[in-house]
Amino acid sequence: MFERPTVPDINCDVVIIGAGVAGITAAKALKEGGVDVWLLGSHYESQIAKAGALRNVTLIPQGTIGLDHIEVMEKEAIDVGVSRKTSLSTGIEIDGDKVIVTTKMQKFRCNKVLIATGAKQQKLEFPGEEEFFHKGISDCAVCDFPLYRNKVVGVLGNHEYTIRAAEILLKNTQGVHLFWYNKTDLPLVSEGVKIYNGVDKIQAFGSETLESVTVTTNGIDEKIEIEGLFVEGNPVPNTGFLQQGQIRLTDGFVEVDEKFLTSERNILAVGDVTGKTSSFDEAFTDALEVAKIILSA
Repeated sequence: MFERPTVPDINCDVVIIGAGVAGITAAKALKEGGVDVWLLGSHYESQIAKAGALRNVTLIPQGTIGLDHIEVMEKEAIDVGVSRKTSLSTGIEIDGDKVIVTTKMQKFRCNKVLIATGAKQQKLEFPGEEEFFHKGISDCAVCDFPLYRNKVVGVLGNHEYTIRAAEILLKNTQGVHLFWYNKTDLPLVSEGVKIYNGVDKIQAFGSETLESVTVTTNGIDEKIEIEGLFVEGNPVPNTGFLQQGQIRLTDGFVEVDEKFLTSERNILAVGDVTGKTSSFDEAFTDALEVAKIILSA
């Protein structure tokens, strides 16, 4: 029988869970401030890595490719001595004045934990979504558009990320159908995208891979042949690793005060996981602020 190797526990000052913009920024600032910090998670799973060309940013040039930038950020953090593991946290335990962060391989015993796990694309739970996920259905246009260069695809959602995905796909595929979920105002979309506004229902069909969808708009069903469907809506927080009632959550987002403290005094949170961050700039500046707070404690 295969057994995982025993890996010694690690003692440190601070563990940061999440390697996106907020997590990496805070880790680098803390290390430069003399803190023994460990950063857990993969920067490739961050929202910025999947964002394509960045918009509405002031701290870096408009149009910077998100994946390129997060790779630079990660290298800078490693260069100053931040300790890194791509391991995902499977839970947090409180042991007196210490916090224990668990992963599949080992435990990290620390004085403070910073949750910066961000958000992920939510499932919309329509018929066929699970069946064809990674078989024609994807949640990341930036990641997967090369697989669909000569194909007709669809995008489903009602968020700015939905529009962004449609525009990325328009430049890189044969054709794009935009299924605007529910009856909310539809922002401006690039010419060339075929729009279905106010979609009530959608169902995916195929044999081994996705071949078509049926959309219902204003009570009328229409079958549309596509080979790819990108579900790009409003992200939901990555808080599934937290135990029920461990810290206060609202709609899954971590509640924090003005000093980024959660309901547990040695656990802080920053970035998309709190629901209070709406841009790269905010994630960056808030992460620097929370690092200052930890350093001054």
